Amino acid sequence: MSPAQLFPFPEHCGAEPAPEFRTLARLGRLVPVTLRSGVSALLVHRHEDVCQVLTDPAFARSPAARFGLSARSAESLALNSVDPPDHTRRRRLVSHAFTGQQAARLRPEVTRLAEELLSGMLERGGPADLLADFAVPLTVGVISRIFGLAESAVRRLLPLVERMMSTTAFSRAEVESAHRAMFEEFENFLAGPHEDPDGLFGRLARACADEQLTPNEAVHLAYGLLIAAHETTANQLGLCFLLLQRDRSLLEQLRTRPELLPTAVAELLRFTSLNATGGVPHVVQRPVRLGGSLLEPGIVVLPVTDGANRDPDVFPEPDSLRLDRPANPHMSFGHGRHRCLGAPLAQMELEVALGALLRLLPGLKPALPEEELEWRTGMYIRGVRRLPVSW
Repeated sequence: MSPAQLFPFPEHCGAEPAPEFRTLARLGRLVPVTLRSGVSALLVHRHEDVCQVLTDPAFARSPAARFGLSARSAESLALNSVDPPDHTRRRRLVSHAFTGQQAARLRPEVTRLAEELLSGMLERGGPADLLADFAVPLTVGVISRIFGLAESAVRRLLPLVERMMSTTAFSRAEVESAHRAMFEEFENFLAGPHEDPDGLFGRLARACADEQLTPNEAVHLAYGLLIAAHETTANQLGLCFLLLQRDRSLLEQLRTRPELLPTAVAELLRFTSLNATGGVPHVVQRPVRLGGSLLEPGIVVLPVTDGANRDPDVFPEPDSLRLDRPANPHMSFGHGRHRCLGAPLAQMELEVALGALLRLLPGLKPALPEEELEWRTGMYIRGVRRLPVSW
């Protein structure tokens, strides 16, 4: 790899990180790369260093929005692309909907929904598409409950989400058009009426009335949460299923020891590569030491969780999938103040979904070899287009 090496690395087919990540340890703790925008950056891949970038205020996200993100994409990720105090203020207003307690309260309902979807698959008979027939309707159902929206309304938005999450799959005009359409939809949702005044939209509307948020912030915040909740969990479930199918002994381990599901999900999250663009660039704000080097203001650094999650100093045998890994400080949900707001919800959904698959469809298997699956390309989130299964 040379300083001119482009990042993100070339897209590849498979649940694991790109093969180029295996070379990073030999190239130093900070690896020079060139971003797609032409900007020079340092790739940060050690677990300790990634943690520092994500917690030290010497590194800021807001000035980096122009590096690899369009202005509208940055707006749609209204929590992911800003720094305190704006980040703190916005996150505080919506965090109530995504706590561990809220995820626990939703678990019985999510379990019922998962079982209903799988029962429907059994009644219709195979083959089926695990994404279209299970993962997507499951995440849509959960999102609908959190947002207080009809499932039909959420489904209507999914083609817009597809375009908004494009890196190169759709034209810039198509992406911007989708952002405008989504903004209008959420303006209407925010305007009400709201059946539950303490629901997400009710609270956001009150925050606007109390001038804690501008209407523009509230809309971008709400639909950024919807995009994150749907795209990541549905595609992650597909990746988890593919990994488990490679070694049937892992499935049998989970089937006989369902108590392992929480640690298994954590390990599957560590092992897979979901973010096709690597992460959010940060800009150095003041002189700071990182990875043994002194960085001056203005330098761009890009912390990549795909590297941190395979750091052998933190994860013994990092390339082995160990569903009972006892300590797993994986960074698939991020770290520090920008740790994924929906992490408890996503963890719970994946546990419930995999548990239901193991109970109700023990013979479930891919209907196509993994090498014949069509992978999503030109998108922020990795996954397969379809996941045909039989039983």
